[in-house]
Amino acid sequence: MDFLTWRKAELHCHLDGAVRVSTAAELGDFGRPPRMVAPDDCPSQAEYIGYFDDAIAVMQTQATLERIAYEVCVDSAAEDIDYLEVRWAPRLHLRRGLTVPQVIESVLAGLASGPIRAVAIVCAMRQHSVEDNVALAREAGRYAGRGLVGFDLAGDEIRFPAGPQRPAFEAARAAGLRLTCHAGEAGDPKNVEEALALGVERVAHGVIGAREPRIVERIRSEGVVLDMCPTANWKCKAVPALAEHPLPRLVRAGVRCTISTDSRTVAGTTLSREFELAAGMGMTEAELRACNETAYAARFG
Repeated sequence: MDFLTWRKAELHCHLDGAVRVSTAAELGDFGRPPRMVAPDDCPSQAEYIGYFDDAIAVMQTQATLERIAYEVCVDSAAEDIDYLEVRWAPRLHLRRGLTVPQVIESVLAGLASGPIRAVAIVCAMRQHSVEDNVALAREAGRYAGRGLVGFDLAGDEIRFPAGPQRPAFEAARAAGLRLTCHAGEAGDPKNVEEALALGVERVAHGVIGAREPRIVERIRSEGVVLDMCPTANWKCKAVPALAEHPLPRLVRAGVRCTISTDSRTVAGTTLSREFELAAGMGMTEAELRACNETAYAARFG
C-alpha cells in the first residue's frame, strides 16, 4: 500500500506539536537544542505534554505564529494532505503581550497563506478557569466561518475533568463552532463518557474508552467520530504497545475512526507513517481508505 500517493485529510494536528525543530532552534534562545520530540519510553500523558513547551516558548509573536502555521501547511502538503484541521490553545501564547484576537488572526493568516485547505480549531485548556474558557469560546466565535471552525478541550485528563467546562462548550456552540474534546488518552474510560455528555461530534483519541464495550457501543450508535493517533497514543501510554492499539477492532465494530498524527514533531511521525503503522496492525487497504474517507466526511470546514 503506497500511502504516500493518497490524497489525505488530517483532523487532529496540534500546531505547537508540529513546529519544525529547525524553526524553534532559529527562533529560540534555549542555550541547548530544543527539547521537542518525546521519547518512546515517555512515561505518561503529562510527561508527553511537556515536550510542547519549547515550541510554545517561541510562539509568542504574531510573525512567529503566522510563520509556523504556514510551515505546518507546507509540511502537510509534502505528503499529499490536502485538507488539514490545526488546533492550538490561544491562551498559551500571551506571554509577550499578545491578545487572544491577535493570536487567532495570526494563525488564521498563516493557514490561509499555505498551499492546502487548512482551518483551525481553538483549544481551551483543562487547567484554565471556566470563566477564561467561556471568554475564549466567545472570542473564537467571532471568527466562525472565517477559517475557525471548532472548539476543543485539551490538557491533563487525570488532574482536570472535562465536566466543569460545560459552560465553555455551550458558549462555543452558541457562537457557531463545532465541538470536539480530548478524552480517553489517560485516566479512566469514563473520561470519554464525560466528553460525550458535552455534545461533541468527535472525540480526540478515545483510546481508553475502547476498553469498555458499553462505551464503544454508545460511540457507534451515536455516530461520534474518534480521531485516533497511534504513535501519540502509545507514547502517552494509553496503550502499552502499538500492536495493542484498538483502532482495527473499533473500525471492525462499526465505529467511525480517523487517523492523524496528533503532533508530528512531538510524536516523531508523519500521517503516512501512521497509516503504515495501522497497516502493520493488520488493517486492510479498504479499512484504511475508509478511515481516510471518514476524515473527509467528518471534517468541520
